[in-house]
Amino acid sequence: MSDLPANVRQALEHYRNPPNKLRSVQEITARYNQSLETYKKICFTSGDVRDQKIATHAEIKMLGWVLGKPEKDVIKDITEHSNRVIYPGQFQK
Repeated sequence: MSDLPANVRQALEHYRNPPNKLRSVQEITARYNQSLETYKKICFTSGDVRDQKIATHAEIKMLGWVLGKPEKDVIKDITEHSNRVIYPGQFQK
């Protein structure tokens, strides 16, 4: 292994010992809920927060996907934590 270039050795070591460990369902759920609260704060903030809102929205959708939530439920959670009006019957099954 010593005959390999330094960057190849470093890449192999990175794949053998990844820096990020797998998260438990509880950790992912906590992060999902935390992101929803962050999204709520961003929605009620004045000023140009479009980039933050888009990034947080994407994170919530990704975490929902990891948790196996249906797309409709994730969108419902996001809408409930935003400043958008929810119309009667909007999320009926």
